[in-house]
Amino acid sequence: MLVELKRAVRYRAWVSGHPAFLLSQSFDHERNVRRGLTDEDHLRAAAQWLAAAQDSQSDGGVAGRYQLGRGWTSSYPETTGYIVPTFLALSRALPQASFRQRAERAVQFLLSVQLPEGGFPGLEIADNRVTPSVFNTAQILHGLTAWHRETGDEEVRIAAERAVQWLLGLQDPDGAFRRYAYEDRVSTYSAYLACRLAEWGDYAADRGALAAASRHLDWTLAHGRPNDWIALAGFDEEQHQADEAFTHTIAYTLAGILTTAETLGRSDGITAVAAAAERLARRLELSRFLPGLVGGDWRGRSRYACLTGNCQMALIWFRLHGISHNMRLVNAALKAIDLVKLAQPMRNPNPGLFGGIPGSDPVHGSYIEGAVPNWAAKYFIDALLEKQRVLAELQIETARPAAAGNPRGPILPGSASVPTRRLNTVMLTTVRSQKVPQMLSAWRERDIGNLTVVVEHPAAEPAAARLRRRLRNEGLSWIAARLNAAKDSAADAAAQDIQSVHLPTYCRSHGIAVLETGPLDSADAVAQIKALDPDLGIHAGAGLLRRPLIDAFRLGVLNAHMGLLPAYRGMNVAEWAALEGAPVGCTVHLIDTGIDTGAILAVWEVDIAGCGSVAALRDAVDRAQLALLGDTVGSIVSGRMPEPLAPAGVPGPQYFQMHRDLVALLEARLLGARTPHLEGEGDRERPRILAG
Repeated sequence: MLVELKRAVRYRAWVSGHPAFLLSQSFDHERNVRRGLTDEDHLRAAAQWLAAAQDSQSDGGVAGRYQLGRGWTSSYPETTGYIVPTFLALSRALPQASFRQRAERAVQFLLSVQLPEGGFPGLEIADNRVTPSVFNTAQILHGLTAWHRETGDEEVRIAAERAVQWLLGLQDPDGAFRRYAYEDRVSTYSAYLACRLAEWGDYAADRGALAAASRHLDWTLAHGRPNDWIALAGFDEEQHQADEAFTHTIAYTLAGILTTAETLGRSDGITAVAAAAERLARRLELSRFLPGLVGGDWRGRSRYACLTGNCQMALIWFRLHGISHNMRLVNAALKAIDLVKLAQPMRNPNPGLFGGIPGSDPVHGSYIEGAVPNWAAKYFIDALLEKQRVLAELQIETARPAAAGNPRGPILPGSASVPTRRLNTVMLTTVRSQKVPQMLSAWRERDIGNLTVVVEHPAAEPAAARLRRRLRNEGLSWIAARLNAAKDSAADAAAQDIQSVHLPTYCRSHGIAVLETGPLDSADAVAQIKALDPDLGIHAGAGLLRRPLIDAFRLGVLNAHMGLLPAYRGMNVAEWAALEGAPVGCTVHLIDTGIDTGAILAVWEVDIAGCGSVAALRDAVDRAQLALLGDTVGSIVSGRMPEPLAPAGVPGPQYFQMHRDLVALLEARLLGARTPHLEGEGDRERPRILAG
């Protein structure tokens, strides 16, 4: 409580708009989603904040930040420089809002602060007017390049060339920039400096600038590690020593390498960025959050997000998609933007807060603590505009045709053996899953052995923690939702009974043995399952299984997967395959400790020509996987264990939950591609598990 009180005083909780903003840090985090705000709403709000940041100054520059502790700061030449292209982009997206004039005012400010030697000052203008900075000068060069491209302004061309010559004179023989760098320390995020030289060199046919960018790219890539981390990407010496970096400077590094590599046609740079960007995309997907501070092992080292880094990484993921048509990276980009939208104040009377993007989420995180920086709004706007462009392209793009259907089958087992006894089969599920009734209904005519259903009761979240989580995410809206649900409970009772049965009761009523356990990864649960003398396991809605439990089954644990392995691992893979124009189907495999990497026993390619919706697609694949799993179980129980199929290639990437914007895109494609489907037409015979 004392910490919160001190923070409230430091953040001036009595100033207009501050109380509501500070409350939002720990209460009702999902309010923007619940209000149904659109991307355009968020874009206009961020643009309004950026305009307010410029209007807070009398010199035409853009205020560096709005600090909760003291309000608007002074104009920041560096970020004003790279806000110029954003103003120009806004002038096209919001043509009535005078953003082109704002860009011109920003350029005039920049010209007024250029130093005699050609460089531009570091820090905000109130803190420094005389000492140049190589990194800041390069970002201003980016703005001058954009303005000259737009207008052909001769004064701007001369200023840009002076800046370039000053930068070239400071590059060391090894390609690095050390002099006039932040704290006079070398960092690989200066790749975002060199890429501005590459941009100018390409635009102005300046061979010296292109050569300098190439030397710096060599120097940066030399700091790459086998795990795809690029050393010295941190902001300062402390982060270098700790081998960590903000996502902001990681993104600077990756964007710089990527821009230079694309400009120079360097595949080595593109490959390095793609590998590192995949690491961060996986971190976001696994955590549903992108930590603001990341270590050299790619693990998060903070509980706050660096919102600028989210936006910058979204831009990088979009760009890589443009190179390799990688929809998984589009998925990550969309989710990263959503996390920023959650933190944007959209109902606040203070122009320093409304529409701005905090440095950290929560705002007391270590990145630009207690402030709303202008560059966060700049990159957020850039990311929203790029999202709009990418989705528009995807909407008019037809799905790539699927490869010719070659289901691997019929699938022949190994030598048959006469069972000495009926096998003990065990279904592994959780108390919340409805997989067991679904499977047993589909297999009612099959012999699946001596069945026991193991029902896991996961450890319950403590009530206090659950209340804190709901208040932080949903505010008080969940209470209203529960009250409304209670009013409708009588009308919905029948539907609820149909959709959700009490699993232990269901099993006992059907004469099926039940074992109820705690978490399946506990030693006690494993011991109880071993006591059943299990032969064959069937994954029926349980979570990830660990080695001690897998090893308890003599023949292993089967899983039905809604995708064709090994290419499509993870979640929503039927949808992902359809979206990417690949064959859609299902697989039965043995579970190991990886994600869908165990030995493949059977596959079935599903014809989705008649599926006019995502729901129909999922239903078709779900019916197929139930039938294929039933065939496999029946074969094993009868003494015919299938031989694993020869791998068709290395395991594909892991897919994660598909973003709703991509689901909507797939929905539209399926609806548009639906053709009349005659009875029996396209119903490809599924591979069977045959007797040897």
